[in-house]
Amino acid sequence: GIPEPAVMVTAEDVTAGKPDPAGYRLAARRLGLKPANCLIFEDATVGIQAAEAAGAPLMIITTTHQHPLETAHATIASYRDIALSVDSDGQLRLQPQ
Repeated sequence: GIPEPAVMVTAEDVTAGKPDPAGYRLAARRLGLKPANCLIFEDATVGIQAAEAAGAPLMIITTTHQHPLETAHATIASYRDIALSVDSDGQLRLQPQ
């Protein structure tokens, strides 16, 4: 019942998986953006490494971890902890819930 996203990158679209940044770079390109203008949500070390290598900002989701994940990036326990809105310029805005 979930609609397919307008832009999607799958394993078949890249030759190397995480921690290689190719998937994130391709997604940004398909969106018409630079990786630095994308926000990546990650919960795994290899995904964090891939996003960092792509040059994208990160939000780390900690709910899936049984142990603390040490990171210099912003963290949230769950997607329920943030509210999303779109401003008058069409920019996505995140705010704590």
